[in-house]
Amino acid sequence: MSDNKVIAGPLYRMLGRAGSSVIYVRSYLTRCARLERERREAQRPEMERRAVREVTREGTTETPFLELVPDWFEFVPRENRFFQDWDESSASAERVYAHWALDICDYDHKGTREVGFVPRPLHLPDERLGVGGASVHFLMDRVEAIDREVGVPFGWFFLITHGNRVEPEVGQTIAKGLRDQRVILPNRDARVLLRWAERPYGF
Repeated sequence: MSDNKVIAGPLYRMLGRAGSSVIYVRSYLTRCARLERERREAQRPEMERRAVREVTREGTTETPFLELVPDWFEFVPRENRFFQDWDESSASAERVYAHWALDICDYDHKGTREVGFVPRPLHLPDERLGVGGASVHFLMDRVEAIDREVGVPFGWFFLITHGNRVEPEVGQTIAKGLRDQRVILPNRDARVLLRWAERPYGF
């Protein structure tokens, strides 16, 4: 049939769970950050009153919580960090959606809106990687092999955030190797890994 005889179409409709998971990711990430910011701002009076008590032989001291955690109100949700780390690392050479699917949640719980997602890897290495007493140089060889296997530079790092095939301890061990100048990574990947090691997140 020629194109001029087509009245309309084709038309598609997604049913069930898949239909509820169609989102515009950029707007969704903005929503995640906004809701987290609003949730923390609502707790500001409580957090400004909160103190951490420490008992020692010399006596008892109380330190305001916000002095110990001054960036508490600047918390970045793990969903936003996942995409930020992808964009700022060597993985950005690949499209994230070619390698990860997002299992979306957006619901009300006791009057509070909860939003987020769990990233699901589309390509997994055959074997699970843990530290198990291995040297940092052995781990570097293995994560480079994983990158080749999954087809993404620095792809092993994002598997760490999921924890299904590469254990988070691998990332901490390599981060320590970077700090001790025993191993090297591209500068952009080193920055992402060290930032994660200082404040880990996972799904």
